[in-house]
Amino acid sequence: MRARLPQIDFDPADGLWLASWPEFAHRMNGASLLLPYLEPYLIRVMKRARPRLEEVAPELLDVVDVFNRQEANHYKVHARYNAVLRQQYPGLERFEAEIKADYQRFLEEESLEWNVAYCEGFESAGLISSEFFLQEIDDALVHADPAVRELWVWHLAEEFEHRAVAHDVLAAIAPGWLRRLRGFRLFGRHLYDFTARVCEHLTEIDRDRGRIRDDDARVRATSRRFARRESRFYAARVARLLSPWYSPASRPMQEATRVVLESYADPESATTARLR
Repeated sequence: MRARLPQIDFDPADGLWLASWPEFAHRMNGASLLLPYLEPYLIRVMKRARPRLEEVAPELLDVVDVFNRQEANHYKVHARYNAVLRQQYPGLERFEAEIKADYQRFLEEESLEWNVAYCEGFESAGLISSEFFLQEIDDALVHADPAVRELWVWHLAEEFEHRAVAHDVLAAIAPGWLRRLRGFRLFGRHLYDFTARVCEHLTEIDRDRGRIRDDDARVRATSRRFARRESRFYAARVARLLSPWYSPASRPMQEATRVVLESYADPESATTARLR
């Protein structure tokens, strides 16, 4: 594991970055809006867990440090993209204020174990999203905005790389199958509610501008086809996650993910490799 920091120019980026599947594009925009608040929260939770890890699992300390550096890079780059989103779509600040308050409340009111379980839920979902984005929908992403595509390709490749960290931290300081499942459920409900409302807000703006048309049969058919594929993909992997014997470390890294991660060792060829 290592932290990578791509240089992506978001100035020409289009917030409707996947016009053939606008609902997915705006759900992912909702996730991006969340990340500059979620990931600093996650880093703070991992730092709070360090004293416990020093006692029960000191072997995790170094990998948690790299994990935190990766997450810090993620939220910084997403914040740059989100600044472009705010220019293109008014009214996003209220969503950001709400989610910022949520994470502050979690830190103030909930236990360390509760917060680590929530973080593990995020990482479990991130693993599935990584596999879906990097392995399953190349045909959908062919015409995606290249800057936003690269943002998610880089981010989700690192999500796969550090897929076991939060799981191992939770297992070390608060073992238990049901606690892990409760964390996944808590995060899932929180994420879905937030991204669905942001998606609705962005979609309404694009409808008003004529960029999303409900009578566009071609886009509707394409969106339904990819949504069915997404549903099948997630259902199978969530079922594995529910098992008491689930281990994210057992998920093998696919070649597409390996290519992305290795591409950052050679900046001159990185873009070609990442967008291939």
